[in-house]
Amino acid sequence: MIQTREIREASGVSQRAFSERAGLTQSHISQIESGKMEPGLSSFIDMTRALDLELMLVPKKLVPAVLGLVKAQATPDMHIHAGQPNDKRFARAERLVKKMKQLYGSSAELDRIEDILRFLRRVNPSDQEMQLVRELIARLEPYQASSEAAPIVRDIAQNLQRLRNSIAHGVSIEPKPAYSLDDGDGDA
Repeated sequence: MIQTREIREASGVSQRAFSERAGLTQSHISQIESGKMEPGLSSFIDMTRALDLELMLVPKKLVPAVLGLVKAQATPDMHIHAGQPNDKRFARAERLVKKMKQLYGSSAELDRIEDILRFLRRVNPSDQEMQLVRELIARLEPYQASSEAAPIVRDIAQNLQRLRNSIAHGVSIEPKPAYSLDDGDGDA
């Protein structure tokens, strides 16, 4: 229930206001948020509704599809907490970029990587897309304390940008030639 506190705070609701909305004592909410107590089903439902959320039962095998639909329809002011394994990977990658910014200062490439990671976290990439993200971030890790990172960071930013574009626009990740010569073109 530790996520309860994160969601409440992200919604900008104080613990006192939350307890009033949910019809529970502030002490009870505090114990739930600290993990000292688990709420009963009716308390849990009251808490979710107090945060303007709705409890939904979904078959386990359909959870990824439902989360993908929810994230696709989410607006920037919505706080979606999926708890997926990818969330930890993105958080680790974002910490790495933040550390590099602290060590070497901000750069256009690091800012772009950071923005793309936020985008990818929201769209719930496929396993193949996530594998590419993992590989690119793994390439970045050895350079986190190296001044030779600039060309690697630039390459990773470009590759992540291609992935982002392919997801956002539904196009192939492979670059296309600016022009092509067709064998059947009779105008030559």
